[in-house]
Amino acid sequence: MAGWQVFTATLVMLTIMAVTVASLHQPHRDPDRLSVDRIRERISNEHTASADPILSTSAWSHGAPDHQLDVQEAHRTMQQHRRCVVGECDRKGAAFRALVDAGRIKPTRMPPALQ
Repeated sequence: MAGWQVFTATLVMLTIMAVTVASLHQPHRDPDRLSVDRIRERISNEHTASADPILSTSAWSHGAPDHQLDVQEAHRTMQQHRRCVVGECDRKGAAFRALVDAGRIKPTRMPPALQ
């Protein structure tokens, strides 16, 4: 076999292999991946849910709550105020106290502001 025939046969085989690999590699669509529309719908639902009194803007304030926090609301408040210091944020302090009273938090020592 002449050199040009080997070259042509090799080129044909490489082309066939490249086409085969390219046809097998199709983009994978992850069904759990959030699309732009799903993200917009989620944001819209979160804004709609903010009409809920538990999720109202007063929950984001740092003042003491006007009612005793239940465990679920205390957990949510602790998450919302994760950057606050317990002794400086009255709302986080009330949530901390509610979780201690419910036995969900067992502090090694109680912060001085809450004693």
